[in-house]
Amino acid sequence: MRSQGFRVSVSLAVVACLLCAGCIEATAQQDATAPAVTARLIDPDVGMVTITKRVDEVSLLFTVTDSKGRFVTNLEPSDLQVFDNRMPPESIRSFQKESDLPLRVGLLIDLSESITNRFKFEKKAAATFLKKSLRPSTDQAFIVGFNDRVQLEQDFTNDSAALESAVQKMRAGGNTSLYDAVIFACRKMQEQPRDHLVRKVLILITDGEDTSSKSILADAQQAAARAETSIFALSTNDLSHDEYPHGEAVLELLTRYAGGEILPARASAELVHAFAQVEDALRSEYSLAYKPANFTPDGSYRTIELRCAKPKLRVQCRRGYYAPRETQ
Repeated sequence: MRSQGFRVSVSLAVVACLLCAGCIEATAQQDATAPAVTARLIDPDVGMVTITKRVDEVSLLFTVTDSKGRFVTNLEPSDLQVFDNRMPPESIRSFQKESDLPLRVGLLIDLSESITNRFKFEKKAAATFLKKSLRPSTDQAFIVGFNDRVQLEQDFTNDSAALESAVQKMRAGGNTSLYDAVIFACRKMQEQPRDHLVRKVLILITDGEDTSSKSILADAQQAAARAETSIFALSTNDLSHDEYPHGEAVLELLTRYAGGEILPARASAELVHAFAQVEDALRSEYSLAYKPANFTPDGSYRTIELRCAKPKLRVQCRRGYYAPRETQ
């Protein structure tokens, strides 16, 4: 039987007694789309009683930059307008700057034959980024290499030495299964516990040219939306020619709707700068939580549009999410 409010498994009299005793342990499952707020009522005689309230709340992480690409960190709620499925939200629940959220980083490195001449400095820059950016007490990362196949080189860990070792052991050669790699990494993100809010991000080092995936671009885009993870693409394309590379267009489509961006990373100095920009973005973001209007828990895709009232400011956030499907 569906309930629109509290689902209560004990009598109101017992609940009232436990509440009066002051023995309440409140926890919040902060799934980025619709967290469930749980009150655990503890009594020595009765034991643990759980009451769950459904909260239809979207948590949106985003960054704002000015015309020179500098991060803007002094915005107020009145400076922003959010539209969920083209409608203003029913209510804004919270707004704050979030620079210390725990990070969950997936580093995806193209191991195809085309990157052989850059591979040495790519590995060095990646290892340096992970060592510098991850806080052992709160952050975790995993490493994926992809060519003809997708290989998990190192699972989630906060051990920077283990991550560096995994990066250094990689060997280049073969074709490129980019879409399969993105889908694999997104599924890993979804496997993470959802008992607290984290910042999820995939970092791709690639030219965007997929030559051997079983999946297509749309599959990878959908996987990122379901995992609610941002994607930053460190592009190894040469943009000095007049012709716009096909792979660059692919990276644009992957990053745009996931709330990330493409950063040039063909040369060693560019790659180091790109990693620094990603680190700045992860530490310069805002968190906005709201309750959508006319929300239906039917598993459908809902669009998000976030506008800034101040001129010449650019907002980067994901463009939508999949509503949770209500269970019986």
